[in-house]
Amino acid sequence: MSLKTDFIIKVLHVVSWIIFIGLCIETGGLTFNYVYSLFKPIIAKHSYMGLNLSEIYRENKITYTAFFSFAIIISGLKAFIFYLIIEIFLKLNMVKPFSEKIASLISKMSYHAFSVGILGIIAHQFTKRFIHRGYDVDIIEKYWNDSAAFLMMAAILFIIAQIFQKGLELQSENELTV
Repeated sequence: MSLKTDFIIKVLHVVSWIIFIGLCIETGGLTFNYVYSLFKPIIAKHSYMGLNLSEIYRENKITYTAFFSFAIIISGLKAFIFYLIIEIFLKLNMVKPFSEKIASLISKMSYHAFSVGILGIIAHQFTKRFIHRGYDVDIIEKYWNDSAAFLMMAAILFIIAQIFQKGLELQSENELTV
């Protein structure tokens, strides 16, 4: 492996860690603010990252919980995807790149990216219903407005996982013939 490739892999590994930590902080912040707002309703107005759902909180706590649940679950799934990416960097062996563990991790990433995409679409439809009713909930859309990108990523990762499975078969056949 060339020095340039090795450097790029290390940089991507560090960037993955940074994104993972950021998403964990976001998920933790959302979770903390949701739980805290149940005990101190005034917090619903001054929530995490300017998220003001006080109007929804006053009207219906179940809907308020649904909005926060979507945001927390989607943010948590995104963090888990980056955790899987970090696992891939840790398990990657460029001498024998095709391994059962890497193929499994890529498949898991595909399924979780698909989950983020589907949940994002459901959350978007849920949010649209409240926007049409006159509620100001546009701000929460930022937690799931990338659902189409995650669906596309899921499809690409699924194809890569299939290629890895085939590469694993070819690699094991190659070892048997030598």
